[in-house]
Amino acid sequence: MKKYVIIALLFLVAGCSSTMSNKVYYQLTSDFSVNNLQPQTVDNVIVIDSVNVANYLDKTGIVYQTDAIEYSTANNNLWLTTLSNQIQQRVIIDLSALLPNYYVTAAPTQNPRATIKLFIDSFHGSYTGDALIKGKWVITYKDNQVITKNIDMKLRQSEDGYAALVKTLSKGWQNEELDLIRTVKF
Repeated sequence: MKKYVIIALLFLVAGCSSTMSNKVYYQLTSDFSVNNLQPQTVDNVIVIDSVNVANYLDKTGIVYQTDAIEYSTANNNLWLTTLSNQIQQRVIIDLSALLPNYYVTAAPTQNPRATIKLFIDSFHGSYTGDALIKGKWVITYKDNQVITKNIDMKLRQSEDGYAALVKTLSKGWQNEELDLIRTVKF
């Protein structure tokens, strides 16, 4: 009898372990690189004050819109860090590359040239085959002038899958950063 119980337990354990999925972690990427690694004196500072991501997005799982009214958060396809943290790091690194005469930081500093707040409402895949990025930049200059720039992107995914979704979101985010640099004067 004990023999049958042990065999049954072995089958149960083997069955459970074969249904476990591997978790895959994703990180936003960028084609921008910081060319000048030489120390330099920079008078112009841009502070990335905050990145506010909608609650349904700021989780470890990548979000996918499954139909017009439903959203699903992946259990095994995960962001390497929270989405707000990844976007903040991308903005700091990418704006540093795009604006080499500026020091871009998240640390509060005295008299920055500009302070940026970022609000992200959509940053996910969709059942339509698109990646969606929506939100708003709020830039406050040192003279207290405030300007806003809306973000509303719908990008066609070239392939299915989470890796393709993250690549599409990354490329879309780079395009948004380039558009910010072209339209907003720092």
